[in-house]
Amino acid sequence: MEVVVGIAGKPNAGKSTLFSAMTGTMVAIGDYQFTTTETSKGIAYIVSRCPHTEIHKDCSPRRGKCFSGSRYIPVEILDIPGLIEGSGEGKGMGNQFMDSIRGASAMINLISPISDSKEMLSAHEMELGAKEVENEIIYWFSSRLGSEWDKFCRKVSHIQGPLEEKLLQKVGFFGIGLGEVKRILNSGNFPENLHAWNEENMENFSRIAMTVIRPIKRIVNKGDLLENTEEIRSKNMNVISADYELSIQRAYSAGIINDMETLEPTGKATQKQMDALERIQSDYRSGKINRIQNILTDMIKIQMENVIVYPVYDESKWCDKDGRVLPDAFIMKNTDTALDLAFAVHTEIGEGFIRAINGRNRMILGKNYELKDSDVIRIISK
Repeated sequence: MEVVVGIAGKPNAGKSTLFSAMTGTMVAIGDYQFTTTETSKGIAYIVSRCPHTEIHKDCSPRRGKCFSGSRYIPVEILDIPGLIEGSGEGKGMGNQFMDSIRGASAMINLISPISDSKEMLSAHEMELGAKEVENEIIYWFSSRLGSEWDKFCRKVSHIQGPLEEKLLQKVGFFGIGLGEVKRILNSGNFPENLHAWNEENMENFSRIAMTVIRPIKRIVNKGDLLENTEEIRSKNMNVISADYELSIQRAYSAGIINDMETLEPTGKATQKQMDALERIQSDYRSGKINRIQNILTDMIKIQMENVIVYPVYDESKWCDKDGRVLPDAFIMKNTDTALDLAFAVHTEIGEGFIRAINGRNRMILGKNYELKDSDVIRIISK
C-alpha cells in the first residue's frame, strides 16, 4: 500500500523545517504566516529490522536503503499549508489545505509551544490548539459529506445493498474504501435510513474517519526550548525538535557525522560541532525529546496497524529473478492476505494467483493467509 503522511498544523508551527529535515528537501522556512503556500512532497523513511541478517547476505533495496541491518522504507511526506480557524470554510489557505489532505493516509498535527505573542504555552493550551486544528479538518470532512445530502439520498435510494455500499459513493472523494466505510459504521451508532441522518451523525462519521481510519498524531515542536516535557507527554503528545532534526540532516549531508542514528562525528567535525551534537544526543538520551523517525515508524506500523512484507521470486535464496536479495519491502495492512500481496506486486499476478510459499519454513500458503511483520513470501501465479 502507498503510505502518505501529511504534516499539518497552524502557521509557524515549524512544518517546513520538519519537512526539510525528514526529506532532505529544502523548502522555504520563515517565521511568518503561510510560508508554505503550496503543498510540497518528499520522501522520508520508516525503519524496520531487515530479514537479510538471518541469511547473512547483503540485501539490494530497489527503493530506500539498508544500513547495519536496519531497512529504511520510503513513505511520502506532504508539507501542507498552515491551518487557521475557518480553514474548513476556505479561509486563509483553507482550500489548498483541505485539497492536500485528501490523499493523506495519516497526519502529523505539529504544535508550537509558543504563542503568537512569544509566550510559552501550558500543556493544556497546546492540547486545545491541537484540537482546534483537528476540529477544522473534521468540520471540512463533515461539510463535504453533508453537501447535497438529499440529492445523494435520492440517487442511492434504489440500491438494495448494505449501507456501506451506498455511502461509498459519497465518501470516495477522500479515498476511503468499502472496508473502511464498514469499519466506521461499526464504530458508531448510525441510522440505517440515510434520510434520517442529521448533523450529529455526519460529524460522528467524520470524527471516526479522521481518528481511526486516517489517524492524526499530535507532536509538539521546539522541544529544545522546553525545560520539562513530562506533562506534555502525559497528554499523549510526543515532543520533537525540528531544528535538531534539520541540524542532523545538514550535518550528515556535509559529512560531519557518519550516520543519522548514532550521530557519530567524523574527522570533519570541529569541537564546536561535536559539542552541539553531544547536547542534541543528551536530550534524546534523557527521553525529553523523541526522534521523528521513531515516531513515524510507530505511527505507521503500530497506530495504523501495518506490517512490512518482502515478496521474492526465489524462496530459498530470498531474491528476485536477477539475484537481488530482498529487493522490495511492501507496507501492508496486518489484515491483508497473500492474495492482497499478489495484487500489490502486480494486478496480473493477483489475478493469476495459485499459491504462496513462506520463505522461512517453505510452507505452502493459501490466498487467505494473513500477512505477518517481516514475512518473506514467494507468490506463484499463472
